Amino acid sequence: MKMNIKQYFFLLPLALVLFSTSNLYAQSDYPNRPVKMIVGFPAGGAVDGAGRMMAQILQKAFNQTFIIENRPGVGGMLAMQEVARAAPDGYTLAVGSAGPLTVSPSIFKKANFDPRQSLAPIIWFVNNPGIVVIRKDLPVNNIAELVKLSKTKELNMASAGTGSVLHLMGEYFQERMGVKWVHVPYKGSGPALTDMVAGRTDVALELVPSAAPFVKSGQLRALAITSSKRLNVLPDIPTLAELGYSGLDMGSWMALLAPKGTSPEIINKLNQALNEAMKNSELIQKVNAGGGELVGGTPQDLTNQMNKEIPRWATIIERLNIQPD
Repeated sequence: MKMNIKQYFFLLPLALVLFSTSNLYAQSDYPNRPVKMIVGFPAGGAVDGAGRMMAQILQKAFNQTFIIENRPGVGGMLAMQEVARAAPDGYTLAVGSAGPLTVSPSIFKKANFDPRQSLAPIIWFVNNPGIVVIRKDLPVNNIAELVKLSKTKELNMASAGTGSVLHLMGEYFQERMGVKWVHVPYKGSGPALTDMVAGRTDVALELVPSAAPFVKSGQLRALAITSSKRLNVLPDIPTLAELGYSGLDMGSWMALLAPKGTSPEIINKLNQALNEAMKNSELIQKVNAGGGELVGGTPQDLTNQMNKEIPRWATIIERLNIQPD
């Protein structure tokens, strides 16, 4: 049977409604199979830890498997790009952090990757302050002595990788202190800290959740915290500010994102489940005990944070002329 033009335009809106309704229904049972959560750093670091925490929360909330997959490389950007290329169906998510989302795009310019154009924010999960750590046998006891030694002896600085926020924090710290360390990049905080424990590197600006266990066990020593106030997890470690070094309140944060084009329903489901879990006092205490702070909020809050930090780090990267290794 032929359809005339009037019948076509009459039925088209109905067809669109039916299509959108069926599409919504198909998403309403999300997730109905395992979900991959891609982490851009190896197991053992703060980003991996935050990802596993979110996976446990979501697994419990939806009674479905959420699998962490570690894809280290290029300051965490390889993982973000992998998620950006994935189908926007909610079954491949990115555990992002400040490094690949706000620092690396300005260092790896040839990658032509803007996370704001390629990824859909879900939630800003946690903030983590930084900490200055040294190998346990380095002959210094405070920041002033570290600066003095750095001017007479070549020291190696470990980082979670070129383009990571920890790399940039270390470079900015050196600029402010008037010293220069040899950068030794690793594929994440885990291997960087392990090598420092073995005595292969001298100093690092790390995140408290990653470094605190090594400091508490005596395998590494901490000289200062980069946050504005002391932390309960390491109450004896002073802040850089109280030691007289202002403007060095630095750290990182972890977040959850999806491929651009993922439906708002799926994003809202994930956002609401994580926000609800963040009200749990035990979770709050657990994160605080590790040196972190839960954030939460809307997807727009995460977008605002990225919009604020990308130009700030880009200015510092350009001024210091930080290049890929």
